[in-house]
Amino acid sequence: MRILIADDSKEFLGVAERFLSADPQIEVVGTAHSGPEAIDSVNRLNPDLVLMDIAMPGMSGLEATRKIKEQPNPPLVVILTLYDNTEYRDFAKEICADGFLSKSEFGTQLLPLIHELWSRFAPQPSSKEKPMKHILIVDDSTTMRRMVRVSLQVIPDVQFSEAGNGLEAIEKMALAPVDLLTLDLNMPDMHGLEVLGFLRSHQKYRDIPVVVLTTRGDEESRKACLSAGASLYITKPFDPRVFAQRVGELIGRSA
Repeated sequence: MRILIADDSKEFLGVAERFLSADPQIEVVGTAHSGPEAIDSVNRLNPDLVLMDIAMPGMSGLEATRKIKEQPNPPLVVILTLYDNTEYRDFAKEICADGFLSKSEFGTQLLPLIHELWSRFAPQPSSKEKPMKHILIVDDSTTMRRMVRVSLQVIPDVQFSEAGNGLEAIEKMALAPVDLLTLDLNMPDMHGLEVLGFLRSHQKYRDIPVVVLTTRGDEESRKACLSAGASLYITKPFDPRVFAQRVGELIGRSA
């Protein structure tokens, strides 16, 4: 989903962009600082959804929304504002805004609203298309995450996100569904075995395949991970072709 954020606060734009970019299903395609700039950005970038502040220079967000909704095939527009009152909510409905949210609800209600709107209005894939599978790559080494991503890109119909430690991985899994994890063991903040134990102790994550990818080649570590619920135990360095084939089998895709 491609999102444009329109707000006159540079600080809020930065916070919102980082927050939304953590969701692997969302791509922030641009930002706008005024109503006229929001309209121009919609025409240039063709986003799927616009987050629109009300109080902006040049033109209010409500007027910008009205003009956007008058265009052919307009994007979804959600009003996101500090000024939450009945008058603004009623006017937003009149101009066909798709949602209205107070900024006080930003952290808890925005993502559920976006995904709910997208599930209702997004173009549906044809019956011949396979839905994308989401692989989360968890490793404290940027270089290793890149190597894993490159190796697995041969698997069709997959998308990737990354986490540099176990706590970040758990946070990302709470934001969006994950179909498979590759998991390093020795990481800061939270050891890979602790992450694995957390996943296998929660019903929501219990059946997600987990591929442990580690430099530890000793039999004790291998047995400990498999006993804790790892689906595969692979040591670094690995053969990219074999690695992709085995991951593809786990995720239900032919590499």
